[in-house]
Amino acid sequence: MQKKHRNLITKHLSKETSKEEENLLFEKLNSNNKLKKEYDETEMLWNSFEKSKTAFDKDRILKLLSFKIAQNKKQKRNKILYALYKYAAIFIGLITLSIFIIKDLTDTEIIVNHTGKLQKIKLPDNSIVSLNTDARIKYKNSGIIGFKREIEIEGEAFFEIAKSDEKQFTVHTPDFDISVLGTKFNVRTYEQSESIVLTEGKIRLNHFRDTDTTFTMAPGELLMFNKETQKFTSRKINTKIYTSWLSSKIEFDSFTLNELSELIKLRYNKELLINNSELAAMRISGSAPADDINMIIKALETILDTEITKNENKLIIN
Repeated sequence: MQKKHRNLITKHLSKETSKEEENLLFEKLNSNNKLKKEYDETEMLWNSFEKSKTAFDKDRILKLLSFKIAQNKKQKRNKILYALYKYAAIFIGLITLSIFIIKDLTDTEIIVNHTGKLQKIKLPDNSIVSLNTDARIKYKNSGIIGFKREIEIEGEAFFEIAKSDEKQFTVHTPDFDISVLGTKFNVRTYEQSESIVLTEGKIRLNHFRDTDTTFTMAPGELLMFNKETQKFTSRKINTKIYTSWLSSKIEFDSFTLNELSELIKLRYNKELLINNSELAAMRISGSAPADDINMIIKALETILDTEITKNENKLIIN
């Protein structure tokens, strides 16, 4: 409130205004709602005094007006501060909630098997993944939306997928996706090739190199992709050859030497050359500790009753 308006109101309340001042005051009150409100509040306070209201006490009214103005300013300031604090708290809360949601939705679980031996991992949906040495898996498990039943694999792993009628399980390799509902299969992803061996159930390979190419596999089938030739090959196999790494023992039950040769190649990166056609047709059974290739060679020499020659990465049967 301007000082001239304040003096005019005090004169009016003490009934000392001239006719011209009265007209000026009411003109201002009619055109200024804020001034009218302050006038009404001042008049109410003035009338509350018990002493005589006829005597003009300018100082008293000025103090009254000053107190009222200061009180109004303090109340407005408090309201503004309260609003600022409230909106600041809401803003900080939203920022904190946003950070939590983003972190929850983007956090990724990464597991790499550096143990030097088989490592079993139980996923949030109770599926089991057995990781071979240096194999790596990655998946998201959000507290908000849960486990999406999707996982990325590099290296070799054996999957035992828990059945779910509601949601399929997807394994992402560098070149394609494997879709399943409940099954067991082995996946190998390396620089030169990728392969899948299905031991139980049924799986479908999708989105090969981001195309619409699809493959459906049956139990006992091997599907291999050669990255150099960019070609797929599929054949029936003895699945134990490709899952032997899951056991601490090598067990060959009625294996042909060719099958055993394939196992040794996969497991120990050694080539078994069979120069004896009669022995090549034989089927053999036996077992040996998986961590000692020399024990396997001795076991073969005993079963075949022949000597096996070692030449760098080659094992030669004459």
